[in-house]
Amino acid sequence: MTLQERVVADTLSAVAALKPAKVAANAAIYAVCAGVFYVFIGGSVDVTLILACAGGGLLYSLLRDVVTHRRAKAALAAHMAFVRAKHPQLDLYVPMLDKVGRTVLLKRAGLFFEDGELALEAFHQPAFAKSPKDSITVPCGVDFQIRESRPEDSVPLVAFRSELMNNPYRFHVVKDDEVTSRIAAFAQAPKPAASETPASIERNE
Repeated sequence: MTLQERVVADTLSAVAALKPAKVAANAAIYAVCAGVFYVFIGGSVDVTLILACAGGGLLYSLLRDVVTHRRAKAALAAHMAFVRAKHPQLDLYVPMLDKVGRTVLLKRAGLFFEDGELALEAFHQPAFAKSPKDSITVPCGVDFQIRESRPEDSVPLVAFRSELMNNPYRFHVVKDDEVTSRIAAFAQAPKPAASETPASIERNE
């Protein structure tokens, strides 16, 4: 398996893997909600109701996760195809992820390495569109600056703190030593505060 294939597989696993424990927990929540609603409208609790709610909840949870997995896989494939068409010489594409609570989402942006340089590709993809309509490339250095990285404890991801167009920008990538070390190599130290600049130090002296 190549590095690119490993990154794609790990990304899909982080975003939309079918996790039995998660499916079971969601199924239980849906079953309880459906049961409470049925009782609320006047139904009675019996074995048939319990089995129907449990089965319905499990089926709904499985279908939802399957649909989520397919959408994430299609979106990632579309992003990669778009970037490769725009930058045919790229060496590696790394999807950017967002973590909201315990949910991991695929950002409409990614990192890519080309000719030894790192850049961010931000996609313009309207809702329900199968592929990006356009994108903006931001090379790492001036308008996009990596500040620091921190491994997540609960999931196999690494969180990066950066600045994009002088605004704080936080993102995650899959936890892969080769990938994270290549990204971290472009990290820049935070800008010194105004009071710490050489000019101000000279004035104080």
